[in-house]
Amino acid sequence: MTHQSPHDKAADAVHEGRPVEAQYVRGGGDGRRILILLLVSLSAVAVLLLGMWFVSQGGFAETNANTGAQAVDVKAFDDTGPAPAPTPAPQ
Repeated sequence: MTHQSPHDKAADAVHEGRPVEAQYVRGGGDGRRILILLLVSLSAVAVLLLGMWFVSQGGFAETNANTGAQAVDVKAFDDTGPAPAPTPAPQ
């Protein structure tokens, strides 16, 4: 007796007009490898985003604390002086 592949069994059923059994037409497996891949990818993204946040925020250091120098920062954006003259449009 020769071994028939799942494709042969499904093709025979189609040619004979019978319904094809689900086990012969399923394309994917149980999906365990995909789940593991998704979990590993999600973990890697979480670690990278947290790392980027720590680098941009200085971690838990108090480098962005209120030091009282905010008045100096406000002067940099002070626009109470004369307004700049508009540039003429090119002719």
